[in-house]
Amino acid sequence: MDNDKEKKYQEIIAAKDQTITQLKKDIDRLQEEFDNFKIINADHQKLNGELRIEVNKLKKENESFKDPLNKLRKDGNL
Repeated sequence: MDNDKEKKYQEIIAAKDQTITQLKKDIDRLQEEFDNFKIINADHQKLNGELRIEVNKLKKENESFKDPLNKLRKDGNL
C-alpha cells in the first residue's frame, strides 16, 4: 500500500514539475513578446512624432496655396 501511495505522489510531483516547466516557458515567451511590444511602441511614437511635424509643415504649405494672390495683395504688389 505504501508503494502505491509513493508511486501516486511521484506521479503528482512529476505532473507538477511539467506544469512548472511549461509555466517557465510561457513566462519567457511572454517576456519576449513584451520586449518586442516595447520596441515597436517606441518606434511607433517616434514615427508618429515625425509624421505630425511633416503634416503640420504640409498644412502650412497648403495654406499658402489657397490664395496665391493674397500674399501679393497684403504686400501691396497688386
